[in-house]
Amino acid sequence: MIRESLGRLSRAALMLLSLALWPLLAAADSAPVPIVFVHGSSGSAAQFETHAMRFTSNGFPQKRLYAFEYDTSVIDNGALVLAQLDAFLDRVRAENGVDKVHVAAHSRGTAVMTAYLNSYPGGSAKVARYVNIDGRFQPTLPGGVPTIGIWGEWNSGGAYARLPGLTQIGPNPQDNFHFPEKGHTEVATSAEAFALMYRFFLGEEPRVTFVVPQQPNKVRVSGRAVIFPQNVGYAGATLEVWRVAADSGQRIGKAPLLTKRLDATGAFGPLAVDGRYHYEFALVRTDGSVHHFYQERFSRSNHFVRLNSSIPGTGLDLLIPKSERHAVLNISRQREFWGDQGERTDRLRINGTDMLTAQIAPRSQVILASYAMDAGLDGQTDLGKGMLPPFETIPFISAADVFVPASRAADGVVRVVLRSRDASRVVQLNVPNWASATDRISVQFRDDALPFGDYAGYLRHQARCKIKPRLGMEPGAYCR
Repeated sequence: MIRESLGRLSRAALMLLSLALWPLLAAADSAPVPIVFVHGSSGSAAQFETHAMRFTSNGFPQKRLYAFEYDTSVIDNGALVLAQLDAFLDRVRAENGVDKVHVAAHSRGTAVMTAYLNSYPGGSAKVARYVNIDGRFQPTLPGGVPTIGIWGEWNSGGAYARLPGLTQIGPNPQDNFHFPEKGHTEVATSAEAFALMYRFFLGEEPRVTFVVPQQPNKVRVSGRAVIFPQNVGYAGATLEVWRVAADSGQRIGKAPLLTKRLDATGAFGPLAVDGRYHYEFALVRTDGSVHHFYQERFSRSNHFVRLNSSIPGTGLDLLIPKSERHAVLNISRQREFWGDQGERTDRLRINGTDMLTAQIAPRSQVILASYAMDAGLDGQTDLGKGMLPPFETIPFISAADVFVPASRAADGVVRVVLRSRDASRVVQLNVPNWASATDRISVQFRDDALPFGDYAGYLRHQARCKIKPRLGMEPGAYCR
């Protein structure tokens, strides 16, 4: 009798336990497959920064988004990179309790991924689906893994094609999507690529393809400061984060919001910021020089922030003229700058000087970043020199002879204005005139369109979206 009662209690306890665990088990079963991004040459997680925010704008969990970063400063490190990728995917699978992940790769990253899927032992068994963006092609599915191809101007039969016809990966043309009017990196960061990726990975259309602004005081940022393009953490450097005035870039307050000595990962955050304000990320390097990073306001939490720097006196730093009299700016965007496309030319003005000429930023050169510096240290601007040598031989980077006066106290203002070629955005960022003898300046523009400007603009737009149908009007673009 007692044994039967104990048996009934045990069965009841097990039933209650299973009911309690059911929501957790169901949630684990319904969680989306993690997504890993693999960048190309001279790349980093920055190429997928906007896509990550688009995914979270559609409710995808941030903790299931990853970027595999590796050293692209050398060509013959393929075996090492494949082993690193395999270990990285194993970590992602273990953290999420899954057998397989989704992967999207761009440019050189597609060479890494196709080699991994085709020939690395056990590689194809760890990948559920693969998106191949403007890189390697082959007539079969890599490792038999379901794959789609997304192709830009190099591979889409247009005026800037580098191969004849339409490039494809896998046996089915319908699984390949071509955009002859998008640049090599632009096609990777575009809203169209995101929509294709989302549909392929999740089996449904995204609700939105833009980055949805968050309530400003809810925004969090995190990322890495790295030695680039090796993509290793800037160990020993100190990161300071300051709030700055929008009209001058000057620091607000007597102390930074964050001061952190970086370890070998270079990781920082998450840090609470306010989406209404501008910030400076000041990387104090081990020799005491400072690399200052300025970007547009953070409209949404961003966990793929990258502060790409260098060791002073090495690499590109050897090519930069330095003095107390002038500032050097590096201006970048993960969408090519075009300076020779007539009405479709980007306009980038520094203190009123439009530096994107046909010679400095030709579309064929795939320019993602450009230096403004005083070539010859003569205190003069001379755009007639065109792209300064040897930058015409360096992928993705240009340089122009633009004299930007500096001051020892950095109390002057450098006004940087970008008008995108599709006229969707005109953005101005104002930064201090730090002297190049001891300081570097990086100005980072977004690669996407911001149809609302900020969170308040987004709320007003969504209110109009709700009202218009009641008045018999079409909701219009960007309505959720």
